[in-house]
Amino acid sequence: MLLRVLLLSSLPSILAVNFPFEEVQLTDADISSNSDVQFGGNNSEAAIEGCKYIPGDDEWPTEAEWARLNDTLGGALLKPKPLASVCYAGPDYDARKCSTLQRTWTSAALHANDPISIMSQWPSGHSCVPTSNPNSTCTQGGWPVYVVNATTVRHIQAGVNFARNRNIRLVIKNSGHDFSGRSIGGHSLSIWVHNLKDFAYHPTYTASNYTGRAVSYAGGYQAQDAQVEMARHNMTFIVAGGPTVGIAGGFLQSGGHSGYTSFYGMAADRVLSLQAVTADGRLVTASADENEDLFWAFRGGGAGTYGIITSVVVQAFPNLPRASGSIQFSTVASGNTPGVDVETFWRGVQANWAYGPAICSEGGLGYNFIRHTPSGNGTSGYTFQTSISLNNRTAPQYRTFIRPLLLELRALGIPVPLPSNLTIRSTLSPSPPPFSPPSLTPRTPSDTTTNTLIASRLFQLSNHAPGAPLTAMSNSIRHLVETSGGAYEFHGMHYSPTLAAAGHPSNAVHPAFRTTIMHAQAYRPDEWWDGTSPVGTWDARTQRHERLQRYLQTWRDITPGSGSYMNEGDITGEPDPVGAFYGGEERYERLRGVKRRWDPRGVFWTVRGVGSEGWEVRGEDEEGEDGGLGVRRQDGRLCLKGAD
Repeated sequence: MLLRVLLLSSLPSILAVNFPFEEVQLTDADISSNSDVQFGGNNSEAAIEGCKYIPGDDEWPTEAEWARLNDTLGGALLKPKPLASVCYAGPDYDARKCSTLQRTWTSAALHANDPISIMSQWPSGHSCVPTSNPNSTCTQGGWPVYVVNATTVRHIQAGVNFARNRNIRLVIKNSGHDFSGRSIGGHSLSIWVHNLKDFAYHPTYTASNYTGRAVSYAGGYQAQDAQVEMARHNMTFIVAGGPTVGIAGGFLQSGGHSGYTSFYGMAADRVLSLQAVTADGRLVTASADENEDLFWAFRGGGAGTYGIITSVVVQAFPNLPRASGSIQFSTVASGNTPGVDVETFWRGVQANWAYGPAICSEGGLGYNFIRHTPSGNGTSGYTFQTSISLNNRTAPQYRTFIRPLLLELRALGIPVPLPSNLTIRSTLSPSPPPFSPPSLTPRTPSDTTTNTLIASRLFQLSNHAPGAPLTAMSNSIRHLVETSGGAYEFHGMHYSPTLAAAGHPSNAVHPAFRTTIMHAQAYRPDEWWDGTSPVGTWDARTQRHERLQRYLQTWRDITPGSGSYMNEGDITGEPDPVGAFYGGEERYERLRGVKRRWDPRGVFWTVRGVGSEGWEVRGEDEEGEDGGLGVRRQDGRLCLKGAD
């Protein structure tokens, strides 16, 4: 393990760090030359300003003051324009670059590697899209004004301290793989941690509560980076399925599901320790033995709220065999495969739902879709597709497991293979999780740059009980698919991160996950955006959003006390965010207590983050959340509610 000890006069105590970049911290000399980056105090009684300052305010830093910050940062301060600024008349216009941008706009990597761009573009206010009309208008909108390209802890500390001391909105961008605008903010200073990329494998790691394999990785590490290291060291640990996801960001801090969720629990369940810069600018360690309250909150209590993670240590596991296979049927004939009638189709779907508890009890994953499928005569039908994988199982064991489901589907008249003829894929982990085949892409809203409206609900074991509960769940999903007229589609994941599977952790992961069998999503497929199509009006988006919520209410009605995965939920429209995302008032109050202790001035703010209810983003009409703009867009001023 890379382990070094650092003592700086600006810090209160000796601090063990995981990587060399964490040794590079602010010094007294830095602060002497720039008082704007002095450290704060978590117990400060200083009054919170009513609104964050924005360009044009008298209090906004001067160009000279920004230049001085850049000097402190050693040149790491950026002032980026939106990606699509090359498509607009002016000094940045470049027709060739614009054309290339339009062709590659759906690439997640394009936006992950940009200092301000994000995957789901609508929170920016659509202020600068890659248009084919160069005479239209491009503004900074919801994109940050300045960015700290962080490659050391010193960079993060200076950025946090400057934003706090100068009362400027602060945001954090990892990879920008987010659907809700939590990593952008108008008139803000952003800390971009994407380029913190170190990694270390520990064949034997000892902590007070653990001895075994572990890995350390830096705050900007992505799932695709992790896959390389897993193969190199012949081991595995919990990462996201999407290659560009920053695995120390919202993924881990909001829970983090994967192909191992039923086998090892969630990503947050396997964290051993972490390093983070908190709102006072200091680097701290959080573990089971140190800053335990912060450690609890960081693991499942939401991202962008308690601090900026610079590195984590997580448990690792030996590679295991994994077997998977796919089942597909449709109301629409395809090649030599006949379609089935609608009632038979839904009976087959319900049979799959009934098999969910068995998949989960075997430590597996069921990855399901129901999509509208063109029939070729101007109408459409429905296609169901699932990929079921089992960890630590061989192909023969898998065939035995899947046999009852296949035989039941065939008995219903659904043309699926005999168990002996099912194609089974056997691999050693790590391997990509089982997604749907390319013929059904785009797979989920997480794969490309989108404007997706998405919402989710955790269907419980009780919803899968035979008889009325299972039928009610199946009917609620059918209602979404059939009555929306193709406006919304369904994606479900059969997994169950029980406390036993997760190793009995004590963390802030929503307790409803522990009895979940299916994480269900509804999303709008025609919100996939190529960067050039008409954006549409905000009124139309609001209407679609409200319609989606009406469908979700039918799911809530049959899942009392359950919740929603905040990374893939409608965090701006959920009527009960405390219950849905955090597990209820008692747990939320505990999280608020952590927030008050570590960030009493509200330096860190994200949409629906803990403590966010006291603030609002005000649009041009200055009506804020109540006006219907701030809660959905991030192109306004951040203010305390009730402030002038």
